[in-house]
Amino acid sequence: MPKSYSYKITLHPAHREGVFVVTSYDMFGGDYPEKQISAAGMDDLVDQVTQFAMEHGEGCRASVKCLAPRKPPGFKAATESLTFNLIEKPSGTASAA
Repeated sequence: MPKSYSYKITLHPAHREGVFVVTSYDMFGGDYPEKQISAAGMDDLVDQVTQFAMEHGEGCRASVKCLAPRKPPGFKAATESLTFNLIEKPSGTASAA
């Protein structure tokens, strides 16, 4: 059985503009949904992140931080493109804030 690691998940607002995924980050400490979990293996991690994002229900990109000193094998590949519930918005209009 794989070793269990602790992770911190943060969900950032996101939407789709054509073929691009646009993610919003607040550089001054925005208030985003967060959750700390423990997972044994990458499949378990992705399952828990997916469940958390689906409970959130809005378009988002999941940022996963490993709280262990060393990341487990396959961490980057499993977590680099976790997007959920994306809504299509017209190109060029959704980014203007």
